Amino acid sequence: MAAIRLGQLDQAQAAFKKSLANDDDDLIYSLAEDLYAIGFVAESKEAYLHLAKKYPDEGDLKTALAELAIEENDLDLAQDYLAQVPEDSPAYLQALMVKADLYQSEGLMESAEHALNQAYALAPEEPVVVFALAEFYFATGQYHQAIRQYRALLLQGERRIAKVDVAARIGTAYAAIGNVDNAIAYLEQIKPIDLTIDTKFQLAFLYTEKKADDDALPLFQDILEADPQYTSVYPLLGQLYERIHNDAEAVKTYQLGLSYDQTNPILYRLAGLLLFKLDELDQAKDYFQKALALDDQDLATYSALADLNLAAHDYQAVIDTITAANDRDLVDPRFSWDLARAYHALENEDKARENWLIAAEDYPADGDFWHDLADWYHEIGQRDNERAALRKAVDLDPDNFELAERLADLELD
Repeated sequence: MAAIRLGQLDQAQAAFKKSLANDDDDLIYSLAEDLYAIGFVAESKEAYLHLAKKYPDEGDLKTALAELAIEENDLDLAQDYLAQVPEDSPAYLQALMVKADLYQSEGLMESAEHALNQAYALAPEEPVVVFALAEFYFATGQYHQAIRQYRALLLQGERRIAKVDVAARIGTAYAAIGNVDNAIAYLEQIKPIDLTIDTKFQLAFLYTEKKADDDALPLFQDILEADPQYTSVYPLLGQLYERIHNDAEAVKTYQLGLSYDQTNPILYRLAGLLLFKLDELDQAKDYFQKALALDDQDLATYSALADLNLAAHDYQAVIDTITAANDRDLVDPRFSWDLARAYHALENEDKARENWLIAAEDYPADGDFWHDLADWYHEIGQRDNERAALRKAVDLDPDNFELAERLADLELD
């Protein structure tokens, strides 16, 4: 092993052959385990086969050889080895565990679960078995069952197995089933020094779900300090800054994220929306167009771009944007409202009317819509329809005294 660590492979090979010829079997068995652990599969296999010739009924050797066969993707051979381990063998429990791995690699999840349950029936208190069952349930999305098994491990005092933090797994499982409070409670049990960057991100994300921005912010900042290319942070951190009314930091965050990842349409859309709000229309439009170049199925970006074009009085662009969305079978109730205003601005009142009527069905309880509709009727001189639209608007917004006064004046006509 020393020769391997020093990179002296010829000497290591010679020492390996010498060990097989001269060392006692316990040493050879330990050597086989060590070689497998550091990735020397062929040499490990040779050592196990050497021992298997001497001990053909030894279940531990059959199980080890099965694991090596799985490593080499020889699944039929692995099955053969496992079939040779009888139920009364001390190695049968491990054979069941290996069999479960084999079934999972073949996509036979029911068979894998059956093997794990057999192992659990034999050793319900064995941490490795409980952990394997928990991991199976976790991997297959059976989070309630996974939580039950992980919690059993914690009750046994098993906090970390195979480099996996059990509390972190429980927190992740609770997050997956939407129990944010329990997820946070378990993830907060992890010492800060033991938090992986992924666990920090998950905890920060959960904090944002609870609008606990003061807790999320330092975690996001820690992640970016450690790895500024952890680009999943930027959309969430930017939105956090927007929530706390720090638009300048939000813009910087989105733009920094885009400097690392120019393939993220969500980042482009979020940056565009904020710049639109800040009346930076040209840059916002550029971001929306870049977002759509990356994902031409993103309805939210089409809607935002249509609204921006309307605000910029680029009415033909409004129509073109919505047409492009409709060509992709993307529909937003807002489209008819925007089209009505665009066609009216272009003096195409027939198309405007068509879209106002469609929008009226989509916005029966939106006071702003009925106010807009009343304005349109006013501009085309339809006083009766203006009056009806204003009545609807006032009913929906009775505290709007300006609208009420306008309606009262119309009622006097």
